[in-house]
Amino acid sequence: MSRACLMCAEVCGDVVVPGGHLEDGELVTAFHSPIVEPATDVFVGYLFVTARRHVPGFADLTVEEAAAVGVSIARWSRALEAAGADHVYVLRVGLRAPHLHVHLVPRWAETPDDVPWMHVDDWPGARRGAMEQAAELVSDLRRLDVQGPSS
Repeated sequence: MSRACLMCAEVCGDVVVPGGHLEDGELVTAFHSPIVEPATDVFVGYLFVTARRHVPGFADLTVEEAAAVGVSIARWSRALEAAGADHVYVLRVGLRAPHLHVHLVPRWAETPDDVPWMHVDDWPGARRGAMEQAAELVSDLRRLDVQGPSS
């Protein structure tokens, strides 16, 4: 863990994430995006899946870590879809936080067809909310946790 890393702080619990961690395993952690000042709200359903160990990218993962990250991405994508997402965008950016974290961005059913993927979180009708609304969805996702097929 790195003292200067925002992702490490979120993984360790030093930064409060709405509803707490969805998954808090030995190799991977999943959680809802927190509200980071100066923002006062968050796109409800925007999740992160991150390696617990401070590594910059996929190429730095062990085989076990890579498998755990992949399973977690599938698991929480299924839960978002069960909660009403028509689609879940999966991306890795990592320019400002050199700690591998994968973004899971839901496209909710009410999103107009002409809203491009990169704006599903900021169009005028996007599901934006305070910590309470995000925490409520986290609670719903825990109940909807869909492990998926075993083989």
